[in-house]
Amino acid sequence: MIATEFKSEIKDIKENLRGLTLQLVTKNGYRPYSNLKEFGNAILEEERKGNDFRINQVWTKAGIVGAKSIKALAELFKTESVIAIQFESFYNQTSTEGFIRGFGALD
Repeated sequence: MIATEFKSEIKDIKENLRGLTLQLVTKNGYRPYSNLKEFGNAILEEERKGNDFRINQVWTKAGIVGAKSIKALAELFKTESVIAIQFESFYNQTSTEGFIRGFGALD
């Protein structure tokens, strides 16, 4: 999802995120965040780079679960005991030409 949509939806569930470990995967690796301010600053930095976001994994007491949207994540908070969440920041090409260029020279 695009950064503005991601930030807007995260605000709706921020109370549920307090006290959880939030992990952000970027092209340079991953880093865990234990407070919302640091996580928010990391999101803003990735947004400046033009990156989009997605949910990779949700760790619960019952095991690892997938959630494809923030709404699905909100439902997990109601039914499962969530321990940590992994988000990913990635650059999403907006054109076919840009996508092809991403693979490098084709000679």
